[in-house]
Order: sequence, then C-alpha cells, then structure tokens
Amino acid sequence: MKYFSLVALSLMLFTSCGFSQDDTKSEQNTTQSSDESFVKNVDVATFKGLAEKGEGIILDVRTPEEVAGGYIQNASTINIYDEDFEKKINLMQKDKDIYVYCLSGGRSGQAAKILSKNGFKHVYNMEGGMLAWKRNNFPVVVPEGGTDKNIQTFSLNDFNDLIKMNDVVLVDFHTVWCAPCKKMAPIIDEIEKEYNGKATVKRVDAEKSSDVAEAFDITGVPVFILFVNGEQKWKHNGMISKDEITNEINKYLK
Repeated sequence: MKYFSLVALSLMLFTSCGFSQDDTKSEQNTTQSSDESFVKNVDVATFKGLAEKGEGIILDVRTPEEVAGGYIQNASTINIYDEDFEKKINLMQKDKDIYVYCLSGGRSGQAAKILSKNGFKHVYNMEGGMLAWKRNNFPVVVPEGGTDKNIQTFSLNDFNDLIKMNDVVLVDFHTVWCAPCKKMAPIIDEIEKEYNGKATVKRVDAEKSSDVAEAFDITGVPVFILFVNGEQKWKHNGMISKDEITNEINKYLK
C-alpha cells in the first residue's frame, strides 16, 4: 500500500511539472507573438489614447471634401479612392504603428488590410470613425485655406543639375498630405531664409517628383538629404530638430 502511494505521488508530481513546463511555453509564445503583424479594431477612446502618444502615424483615408470638414490633429490624409493609394502609403515609414480612420470605419477597415499587405506590421482601425469621434466631443482640426507655395517638383535631370551647380544643397523630400512633413515645412523654410547666399535649401514633392524619389531611394517621408558638390553627404529619415540639420550644413560651409 505504501509502495502504491509513493508511485501515485510520483506520478502526480511528474504531471504537475509537465503542466508547468507547457504553461511556460505558452507564456513565451504569447510574448513572441507581440512582434507579429496584426490589424486590430479598437474603440474610439482607445484609438485616441494610442494616437496621443505620438509614437505612430495617424492616417485619414477619407475624401478631400470630407477632410475639409475637420480631421484629427496630426493626421496624414490619403484618399483610399485614389488610384495610387498603395503607392502613396508606401511613402510612409513602415517601422511606425499606423492608426487609420474614415467616416464610420468601413473604408478604414479596407485600408487596414491594404496596409498590412504592404508590410505595415501594427495597424489599428478606429471603430465608428469620425462619427464616433465627434459623438464623443473629441477635438477636430478644421484646415485653413491656401496652398504650399514652397514645395517644388523636379525632373531627374533638373534635380541633378541643381545639386551639381550648387556647392551645398539641403533637400527636404516630402508630400502635401504627410502630417510630419507639414510640421517640418516651416522649419525648413526658416533654414532657407537663414542660409540664403550660403547654402541652397529646397522642399521637393516626393510624389510628383517620382523619378527623383526613386533615384535617391526616398521612402518614409519626410527625408532630408545634404549634397555637397553633387555628392550625397548626409541623409535622415523622419522628423528632426532644426539644430541637428543646421549642424550638418555647417560642417560643409567654407
């Protein structure tokens, strides 16, 4: 009887250890899965919290007419009905989380699948869209009129002439719908004024100057490149401070 009890106890302990090991494996797998690609539908409050952290890209996929009625602060705007929608989204930084929304959640759900297919790993779709956002009385930005007169379009030949004919050239590659680009635009315009006569500063539309963008591997706008005597000396993807940019320019001024 004692022998049977010892055997039974040993089996219980073995079974218990085996369960514990399986449990550990399950926890490890859960941890690893956090790095996997996903598309998540989230409620409007969760979406707002994620967007306000400022660690990802907010994407409005409504029409220009809808956007004119108000959008979420810092949102990039790309109409899902545009024929080149996929081409445009591939100019965004793929190492960032994407928070996508539309009017009610339908189009943004479609856009979320397209984003995932194009290599964006973490995509959050706002359930209820702007209708839910407004019902919660969350803040909306109404765009001001006017166009950006300082953004330019270049052919590849003209661009090559630009960087060869000027000693020091800073180029800001961006698009008119990119929110981080819009934030950087006034900074670049300030630098252009301050360095007038010392360096050439240009803001180039990466979408319309597609040959130039392709030639210089422009992905994830904004992208900043410094050319010296036609040769690329420095390149930076994403937002950056004014001081960091001017420090790079100053290295090559005579």
